[in-house]
Amino acid sequence: MKDTILIIGQPDDVHASALAVVLKSEFDAQPIIWDNGSIPTESLMDFILSKNDTDFSLKGPEGSFSLNNIRSIWWRRPSKFRLDDSVTDPKVRAYCLSECETFFKGVLNAVDIPIINNPFAESLATYKPRQLKMAQRIGLDIPRTIMSNDPEHIRDFWESLDGKCIYKPFASPSWTFSETRLLTKEDLKDLDKLHHAPIIVQEKIEKGMDVRVNIFGEAIFAADVNTHVPAAELDWRIDLTAKWKEHNLPDAIGRQLILLLNNLGLHYGCIDLRQQPDGNYKFFEVNPSGQFLFVEIDTGQPLLRSLAKLLVYPEVKNPQIALQPLN
Repeated sequence: MKDTILIIGQPDDVHASALAVVLKSEFDAQPIIWDNGSIPTESLMDFILSKNDTDFSLKGPEGSFSLNNIRSIWWRRPSKFRLDDSVTDPKVRAYCLSECETFFKGVLNAVDIPIINNPFAESLATYKPRQLKMAQRIGLDIPRTIMSNDPEHIRDFWESLDGKCIYKPFASPSWTFSETRLLTKEDLKDLDKLHHAPIIVQEKIEKGMDVRVNIFGEAIFAADVNTHVPAAELDWRIDLTAKWKEHNLPDAIGRQLILLLNNLGLHYGCIDLRQQPDGNYKFFEVNPSGQFLFVEIDTGQPLLRSLAKLLVYPEVKNPQIALQPLN
């Protein structure tokens, strides 16, 4: 019987460790937390194809195992592959890393093992233009948005909204945290820097209630946050004292969010909304591998158990999810 759940992430990842405890104690499953970054220096891989059989085996710091014994995989937060320092030529290093990436992801896409989330679908879903367009297409209300590296167009957008705009990056740099900020008149003087990298600029949505929705398959858990720091009006992540409580999300919004995840090829996602004073919800973004333990700690919602259940009783038999094209 396939009772092993493979968690691809770093051993010191709190979410990975907490899920492993739940899988073992509540579902009698055997979790393995494996750092794929150990490829190729610390872990050895084999993908064997014969006339009637296929096998992929791994030998690494966590021991040896075959994917034929894996029930499902949580694609938690994969690491970058780590090459030996003896490979010094930059071109050779880039080539070796590319070969590892092609081999490893190719194997995951070839074997018939459910992956939460499929790395290919997750990679596409992280693109902000795609997820916002998909959210808009299924009827979710999104902020007026411009994504650009054209200073003139950004300035025109800012003026059309009387300066009531926020800006944020497409992704935070690896070396720092990038919060959502107001785009001020002073900031407009530095728009020439957009020639180096584009940004996302959106209308500032009136403060109401920030809502985080965690979805695992068909299970929906919504929570809203109470912040105490004024700057958290734009980004609740700034307030480390913020407290979460269960939120009564309308069924219609919940169905739209599940449809969004389905169209993005995802089975799990953390979605940020803002409920305005008039009761309407604005969609901000979906994080395919977002954090959720802080919500479970405050609300008691069974988020870890829901993810564990999805992995132990996976609904999808093949990780090759058909993605809906954007027209």
